[in-house]
Amino acid sequence: MADPMKGTPLEGFELPEEVFGLGAAELAYLMARHETPGGERSRQLLMLDPRAADDAALLAGASSLASRGWLAVDDEGTHEARSNAALVEYAVGAATRWTRIGLVGENVSQADFAILLESDTVVALMQPRQLASWFIRLGQQDGSTGALVTGLVRERFAANPQAGVFLEVQTLDARSNLAVRRSGEGFEALADVAGPGTGTGGVVDTNGLQGAVEQLYTEAVSA
Repeated sequence: MADPMKGTPLEGFELPEEVFGLGAAELAYLMARHETPGGERSRQLLMLDPRAADDAALLAGASSLASRGWLAVDDEGTHEARSNAALVEYAVGAATRWTRIGLVGENVSQADFAILLESDTVVALMQPRQLASWFIRLGQQDGSTGALVTGLVRERFAANPQAGVFLEVQTLDARSNLAVRRSGEGFEALADVAGPGTGTGGVVDTNGLQGAVEQLYTEAVSA
């Protein structure tokens, strides 16, 4: 996979099957390596601005990655991310579409969220954890984002039928949303929600739920 950001080459790195974690300093370092429109939007959604981090924090992030074998420095002092770090670096810097998946339980205190970042080749599902760390699952971009997100929504309702899910999809030029909750044997799916009592749609079955979610992803992710 060629890296248009002129960062770390990704050829030869296999996508990991397991979930792994990155700390705040590690992620800040990776995001500080490139200045792209996609990287700026990723920073906003991940609530992390590496430009505000001092040199000591970025050095700590680089040092931590190096200790894992995920960062190498050659004789000329050039840094090159490897393995999982290289894939995350690419996903956050070259992303062209972002999905914020808001997970709401029976009360507001149970709110949680995840961010799905899509580049032309790598997809990253990121969920915040303690002390500004992130759990990350990587995948290959294959154009099936709607089915993937529908599966995440259904898993949430299987774990907690009283839950609600709010999806907000962003590109650099537009955004759309969908609010979903259980309704009897089906799902209430409302698009273009701007506040209480707003939105269009209604009660759908399982197939209708996937159709409503896929409407958020009608535009292909571009390089």
